[in-house]
Amino acid sequence: MASNIGIKIANGEFYPLIEENSFIKKRLILTTVHDNQPSVQIDLYRSAASSMTDAQYIGSLVVEHIKPKPKGEPSIEMVISSNNEGEIVADAIDLDTGSGGEHYVLTVSLQSLDETARDMEIPDFELENNEEPPSGLYKHAEQIREEKKRSVPAFIFVIIGLLIILGLAAVWLFLLGGLDVLRSVKENRERTAVTQSVQPEPVKQPEPVKQPEPVQPKAEPAPVIQAPASPPPPKAQASSRRRPPPVASYKVPAVIPKEGVDYRIRWGDTLWDIAEAFYRNPWLYPRIARYNNIRNPDLIISGRTIRIPPKN
Repeated sequence: MASNIGIKIANGEFYPLIEENSFIKKRLILTTVHDNQPSVQIDLYRSAASSMTDAQYIGSLVVEHIKPKPKGEPSIEMVISSNNEGEIVADAIDLDTGSGGEHYVLTVSLQSLDETARDMEIPDFELENNEEPPSGLYKHAEQIREEKKRSVPAFIFVIIGLLIILGLAAVWLFLLGGLDVLRSVKENRERTAVTQSVQPEPVKQPEPVKQPEPVQPKAEPAPVIQAPASPPPPKAQASSRRRPPPVASYKVPAVIPKEGVDYRIRWGDTLWDIAEAFYRNPWLYPRIARYNNIRNPDLIISGRTIRIPPKN
């Protein structure tokens, strides 16, 4: 059964485009998720079940320098095709630039794909409202829910694991000499118990005769000295360590130069806060992540120096 080549749409589901080795082309119109979005990243996957449950990551196509426009309006045209050499070719272009605009092309050989799939971020594009595929996405979601209902419950896997453990224990006992080991341990314990039981009792030594204690003259009671009424001075407590201030306390330049600005990540920073401080728009945090090759925007390390590119 041939696999489907598709994209991951904004709601996190797999949307099939063409079949593998189908030798056809498919045209798709995409819109941005946010107003005046400067770039779009399109992630391609391969799936035999047309679902993200078994989807394998193929590659990403990043379209930059998109002309600013409101969200929901057609912005990008993508043409995807498959040839007889097992290659997937995706070509994207900004609709506002026309045929003479810059083309963004991704070519992937399915035969040399890495078998390890990796999760990507939620796409920053949507399908155009007048496209036919969205109606089928709801049917596809219902099929996924039906497949989940028919899936094997988790407790069956637990029972299978227990049966495997019991089988390995039986093999160890009857085939690998486990019974002999248990018998030898039992015999050693019995010999140790018998040895302890036949040990002679220690001879009791006669108790020494106690000499009468000499009578000591009664001593006068020691004088009572009253402690001072004022309590001791309080001990100085060590000052608690203060957290370093986040990016909000950093003096952001009014204009970011073309080559960017260096910023040292502080404890408590997030790419969302950094984008808010430098761009006055936290939604531009993927631009900082891509510029610094940060795969997981939610995981940044304190003390690392990154470069903040200009907003446009």
